[in-house]
Amino acid sequence: MSILSSVTAYQGPLTLLLIIFGPSLLPRLLTFLRIRNSPSPSQITKTPQTPRPLSLKLILGIHTLWVLKQLALPPYNLFASIPVSISNAHLRYIILGPEQPDGNAALHPLVELLLTRMKVMENRMTYLTFGHNPLMECVWCQYPTDYLIFSLPEILGWYILESVFLGILGWNIISGHQASRRAERWRSTFGWALVVGAVGECGIKWIWDLRVIEGDALHLASTIHTIRSIYLLLSPIVYTFLPLPAEHVSPNTLIPIISNTTSTLRLTSLARAAVQRSGKLRETWTTIGMRDSERAEIAKRDEDVRDLVRALQLDEGGMKLSAAQWLREGWNGMIRVDSAPSRGL
Repeated sequence: MSILSSVTAYQGPLTLLLIIFGPSLLPRLLTFLRIRNSPSPSQITKTPQTPRPLSLKLILGIHTLWVLKQLALPPYNLFASIPVSISNAHLRYIILGPEQPDGNAALHPLVELLLTRMKVMENRMTYLTFGHNPLMECVWCQYPTDYLIFSLPEILGWYILESVFLGILGWNIISGHQASRRAERWRSTFGWALVVGAVGECGIKWIWDLRVIEGDALHLASTIHTIRSIYLLLSPIVYTFLPLPAEHVSPNTLIPIISNTTSTLRLTSLARAAVQRSGKLRETWTTIGMRDSERAEIAKRDEDVRDLVRALQLDEGGMKLSAAQWLREGWNGMIRVDSAPSRGL
């Protein structure tokens, strides 16, 4: 009760601050939390962040403006500036205006229905619980259950539209190539969150028992509208900026690569064994090696090559050691073909 009362008391300033600073501060806050909670570079391989497409920014902007409009222009509340314990005559004057029709003039049936219902304090509590439209438009409603049933399409409509919007954010054509991964990771979570929000709103309006305190009561419908609007405003922004899990490589994709590498090493081993067994091939191999060595020496003495090496800050010795170690570790991890394989294997 105290939390909702505080939200109602500061609803105007909080809405204004959210409209001004919310769209710019929330992405920065999520980015800061994501950086603090992300693993160290030694644990994962960094992947470059791809820029978000213009279509995603455009649809998020449209959604944000639409929800901010709902915050700035909330549904009509008859008791927004007057206490709920106001007299019937004063309330009738507020509803009909200064130029009230005389007693013989016919009012609109719905206006007459609202005036009749507002004469009873219990109906005023129902008004604060379910809002203006149910008390104004529902002709057949008599009990709180009837008003809740009448309000269900409007309540559920908000969450259904939000779920459709979150589903659109899962399209690659709208949110980029990572949209499918993001939808696979977060869509079900946010879907259940919307279900909980809808059920919670209906439950609060059904269970909450309003009391008149010092001539006024909690404006439950207006407060829930503000909380719901903020919730729906933040949902797609949080969904968009939440981190994605590291992309796991399927073992099935590595099998062809490992198979090709193993075949290459087998062929290399067989080729070396064939060169060692043939004198002519061994002589040709030696000739090719000497020719490559001479070319390497000529390149080392070339001033242009030296200048390029210094400009690139290349360490020839370190590169040789690293390459040799990489080849040795890779070779030891593979099945090596012996030049004289043993029988019976």
